[in-house]
Amino acid sequence: MGFAGHGNVLVLPTASASLSMPTEFGPITAQSYKTSLQRVHIVTVDGETYRAATSLDGPASRIVFDPVRRRFVGLLPSIRMELDGAVDLDAIAASLGAVRVTAFERLGFAIVELPATLHPAQAIERLTSADDPPAASLRMQGPLLRWR
Repeated sequence: MGFAGHGNVLVLPTASASLSMPTEFGPITAQSYKTSLQRVHIVTVDGETYRAATSLDGPASRIVFDPVRRRFVGLLPSIRMELDGAVDLDAIAASLGAVRVTAFERLGFAIVELPATLHPAQAIERLTSADDPPAASLRMQGPLLRWR
């Protein structure tokens, strides 16, 4: 997976990507490279540079950069889906190989817990490629990364 804008955050690459050349997304320049022990992410916004180091793989390697808050944020291994009359949660769970789906019908959304092998951004890309895609979004955790 390469750098990809997803909503209002920048999804950074994991172990399957090896981008060392800077990539531009409007006013944001992002670069990621792999060392023998970790993946290093460097994001520049309006002349200010932000860095984060993550593990090479696993859930801790899945992060995004939030340009509004100007911080790196870890992704949860799940996505949030808006519920409406057309959403078939069983079919979506089957297509994603979901571990569990928890529907909060009164609140109008569901949490789809993904298998460890599926990146949340890839799950959303799969859903948006359908004919009538459901509204889905990434779920982010509080900052658990060491910044430099």
